[in-house]
Amino acid sequence: MKRITTTLLFIWAMGIVANAASKPNPMRTWNAAKIIDTYVKTVSEGEAQWVEHLFTNDVEYQTDGRHERHGKKEIVRFLKAMAGHTYDCVTRYSVLDEDATACMAKMTMQFETFTRTDYIYLSATDDGWKIRKILVGRGQKNNQLG
Repeated sequence: MKRITTTLLFIWAMGIVANAASKPNPMRTWNAAKIIDTYVKTVSEGEAQWVEHLFTNDVEYQTDGRHERHGKKEIVRFLKAMAGHTYDCVTRYSVLDEDATACMAKMTMQFETFTRTDYIYLSATDDGWKIRKILVGRGQKNNQLG
């Protein structure tokens, strides 16, 4: 009887520890457009408040031309390090396609001499909309007028 009680107490304690370790997602009820808007502000304006909740655990960030791939830990670490940093560019985004389970958006950051383009893929998960993949296109040189 003593052994059963000890085992049950151990299991109960482990359940409490597991629940305390997982952070609830305050963005769980947000729609895809709000998640995209938050990502855009995180990247372009350094608003890193929600960065840990933006991505799926298996998110992939890929840079075209350099064939670099990064996972969630690297993305979150980089964006937190960039907190408060604002880029001197005009940033726009649009939703290209969306249904009940997936969404694709395009973000452009137009700097003085080049334009960066991100393609953002989101999935509806049990924990709300999350970014699953980001493809960063090569920066295109802007045409100089004059």
